[in-house]
Amino acid sequence: MAKILLIDDDPDFVDIHTAFLEKNGYEVISAYDGKQGFQKAKVEKPDLIVLDVMMTDRTEGFYTARQLRGDEDTKSIPLILLTAIHQEEKAFHFAPDEVWLPVDVFLDKPVRPERLLEEIKRRLKKE
Repeated sequence: MAKILLIDDDPDFVDIHTAFLEKNGYEVISAYDGKQGFQKAKVEKPDLIVLDVMMTDRTEGFYTARQLRGDEDTKSIPLILLTAIHQEEKAFHFAPDEVWLPVDVFLDKPVRPERLLEEIKRRLKKE
């Protein structure tokens, strides 16, 4: 059973997606900020991480993504970045980038659980 780490400060998002992913055969662990998420990633060794951008500050997820990619223990874990920043900052656009945004894919929030599941399956299949 693949293990998914959800890092998001919205407990409702975490609860809904945890229930959905568990129903679809995944083990889910959660963290509510980047610092806790990074620590859990090192200890729990998840198969994939779903990371929100805007948590304790508007760019915490970007920093956490770079931290995860810069650490020997977590650098190869597939990473899905979720963001609602496009809704708040219409002119702010970005794409995955090896240096500034080292993630496998990013999805706009709100994301349907089925869409997230599709991306999780796609990323885990690459391993």
